[in-house]
Amino acid sequence: MGSALRVAVIGLGMWGEKHLQALKANPDVEVVALCDSNRGRARSMGSKYRVKKTYTDFREMLRTERLDAVHVVTPEPAHREPVVEAAAKGLAVLVEKPLATKLEDADAMIEAAEKNRTILMAGHILRWDTRYAMVKDSIERGDVGRIASISARRSVTRAEAPTFLVRSTPVMQLGIHDIDLILWYTRARVKKVYCVSSRLLDFKYPDCTVSVLQFEDGGHALVQNSFSLPDTMPFPVGARMEIVAQKAYTVIDVSQQSLFVADGEGYRIPDTTLIPVVRDEMSGTLRAEVDYFVRCATSGKQPTIIKPAESREALKVALACERSMAESRPVYLD
Repeated sequence: MGSALRVAVIGLGMWGEKHLQALKANPDVEVVALCDSNRGRARSMGSKYRVKKTYTDFREMLRTERLDAVHVVTPEPAHREPVVEAAAKGLAVLVEKPLATKLEDADAMIEAAEKNRTILMAGHILRWDTRYAMVKDSIERGDVGRIASISARRSVTRAEAPTFLVRSTPVMQLGIHDIDLILWYTRARVKKVYCVSSRLLDFKYPDCTVSVLQFEDGGHALVQNSFSLPDTMPFPVGARMEIVAQKAYTVIDVSQQSLFVADGEGYRIPDTTLIPVVRDEMSGTLRAEVDYFVRCATSGKQPTIIKPAESREALKVALACERSMAESRPVYLD
């Protein structure tokens, strides 16, 4: 491996472009190739970010290019094949959350990484959010004590619905964030879930869901998700988590960005944490996640902030919630 980590990005939708921006901001990375099934999109991203090699077939790219790592930012059902084939070549892989949409796909990806002794990391981005990470630190120090109840709400505007509700549920798109955090915080095993849904919009999947998780240790959690906020909201994501515990009551309010702007176009609350651009360079939580992956891939050390088994467990719980919603009954986990 040379002085710079040679990386390719597979999947160049809106979030794939954000990954590309974060990689381009890292001085220890050389983005050598881009891949998207849409040839025009691949070429336009290559031109915009000065990446000469673009592909529509990730297999051809993996055969042709000398790479150290790949970012897989394809739609969720299309994670398995590029991850498995990249891992088979010994490449470090950062794949967007959720790890997969089926447990058998997740298992195949984990097996490929383990067999080829390479790195596999799912992009559960909120583990790099300073607010959530500070809460984790306080839990680990013993400042919080036994957690009895967690309530989490995560909603986005209706403008997001046409992209996501045609392929997945709010549980898998939004709830997976908080399910992962809840498991991270509690270290408890979920024994039963119950999920219900309702609709304000007309898409393949419902736009509002509520999931109740019951843990083996007696604790519980509530996860509420929707794609139903008005498009006039001054912020794109409304999220809040409340933790009731033995020694502390903790509230994380993501909608509060501490920056308010009012001008001739109205008022807005710009993002200052997730993907802000400062001095024409991406900073924030996605940048922190990507930089961490780059350090792991460069050093050959397995990630410790998030492990594949933890991503699989969050997927397992989310799938159980979807099954509960579909079958209108509680679902018990093995």
